[in-house]
Amino acid sequence: MEKLTLLLPESTVRMLHLLARETGQSIGAMVQEMALDRYMHRLMESADPVKTDEVETVLQQQA
Repeated sequence: MEKLTLLLPESTVRMLHLLARETGQSIGAMVQEMALDRYMHRLMESADPVKTDEVETVLQQQA
């Protein structure tokens, strides 16, 4: 695991704290989940449409 320091706008920090409280997740876990989600969406945008549908189906089943 790596340590990372972020300088974020105050409004973003407040949103992260609210989301963490609502979901019961740590801010680190939420950032990791958001990064994975964004990575997968970018991957799907550049992928074959048939494969994209398959990945989208798998992601929806996990949600």
